[in-house]
Amino acid sequence: MDASYGRVVNVLVKPARRAPASPPPVVRGEPASPGALWRLWRWLDLRRDLILGPIAGAVVLAFLARPGDPVRVAVLTCCMLAAGATLARRVAPQAALLPLMRRVYPLLGPAIGLTGLALVALLTGEPRAGALDVLAALLASAFLAQPWGGLFGSAAPGSQRLAFIGSPAAGARLARALDAVGSSQYVLIGRVAGQDEPLLTGTAGPEVLGRLGQLGPLVVEHEIDLLVMGADAPRLTVFAEVADSCLHLPVRLVELSVLFEEAFGHVPTAEINASWFQCLADPRARVSTGPLKRAIDVVGASLALAVPLPLLPVLILLIRRDGGPGLFTQVRIGEGGRRFRLHKLRTMRVEADASAQWASPDDPRTTRIGAVLRRTHLDELPQLINVVRGEMSLVGPRPEQPVFVDRLERMLPFYQRRHLMRPGITGWAQIRCGYAGSDIGSAWKLCHDLYYAKHRSLGVDLLILCETFATLFFEREPVMHPESVALVLCDER
Repeated sequence: MDASYGRVVNVLVKPARRAPASPPPVVRGEPASPGALWRLWRWLDLRRDLILGPIAGAVVLAFLARPGDPVRVAVLTCCMLAAGATLARRVAPQAALLPLMRRVYPLLGPAIGLTGLALVALLTGEPRAGALDVLAALLASAFLAQPWGGLFGSAAPGSQRLAFIGSPAAGARLARALDAVGSSQYVLIGRVAGQDEPLLTGTAGPEVLGRLGQLGPLVVEHEIDLLVMGADAPRLTVFAEVADSCLHLPVRLVELSVLFEEAFGHVPTAEINASWFQCLADPRARVSTGPLKRAIDVVGASLALAVPLPLLPVLILLIRRDGGPGLFTQVRIGEGGRRFRLHKLRTMRVEADASAQWASPDDPRTTRIGAVLRRTHLDELPQLINVVRGEMSLVGPRPEQPVFVDRLERMLPFYQRRHLMRPGITGWAQIRCGYAGSDIGSAWKLCHDLYYAKHRSLGVDLLILCETFATLFFEREPVMHPESVALVLCDER
């Protein structure tokens, strides 16, 4: 039976007893199993942020700190930096997918650790270090935690070398998809061909590393971290070969749909079925973050509303100069399918409210002052009232109009599942996709809303808020369009 999509495949079944067969031909110089030194190097290489970075920061701070016990300072600093790196790793996959946050992420772990160290110093008086000393430790820790070119021989922080098991066409699509997003987290080394597959020269797609019967030696030779199994791969044969030759190796086997989540930050809705939603059937996870998330929403919305409050009357007067009311109210669908009234500063002409239409970045219905408000997101300020009232959250799926929701629920499988969450002012889909603008755009945003539903946490919410805030000052980078990944892979198979 085929395994359902959206889960890592844990190979636990012992393969059926087979007649002894002659071993595959051994390539000259190919190791039969990874040596202890190779295993140690790979283990250390994937944990630079947890080991090398903290050690570097601890040495620098122990050397620069005021007179005291340098060993004690080094041990304390190393422990705090390692703790900060551990916390930062929880949001590493999401940070790598955000254009602005992935530039800041290398400093996140050291910053968390040194902040904790500063609290310890405030309470105990040790270690005594100046601002420049702490800055030097932060930079040293961040530098050695990242695989700068030529320093440790890797391409990116936490990068994984993957091999694809499947057809040449599917391998070529995966290679194009990885190139489209410029992912630094995954390096496609090549493709593993089927045991009886004819190897044709000049075939498009990744380089053929070898055949499925040589999977174990190929993993060792090419230092593969991740085996990606396509939908057209011989599943039982793959499972049997992994059980025979890879269970003792530091390699992971995943479905192609799981790689989509990790590399592209969305759930390929064309590749999943209802069984995927078992990952959301955990009431304990919802209870553990619900009250704290609500408290952050209330406090954050109240503070964000209090700061620009004197500016609101001025903005309303400027809007009224274009004619019409300053505030705009519209019915939207919220959590559980409940309707509520959403408030915004009006950015479009009054006659534009006559019928429901998709909004776009350069909407011709936008007024002059409205264009400025939308570019700076100031038109969203009244929605903070919806957040305080509990109708919305700071982070969540964007609420849509009832007429759109009715149509999209008939067109798109699983669309109603996005109403399991409270809608938000900003969210994973908003910062990744921008405006929906069409039914296809809504399907694309649904892929991201489901990803957020699976991976949501307070840390991810903080990343989304920081990315949203950064777009006020930096130009937003273009994001991937749906036809470059999900729909192309689905339609071409």
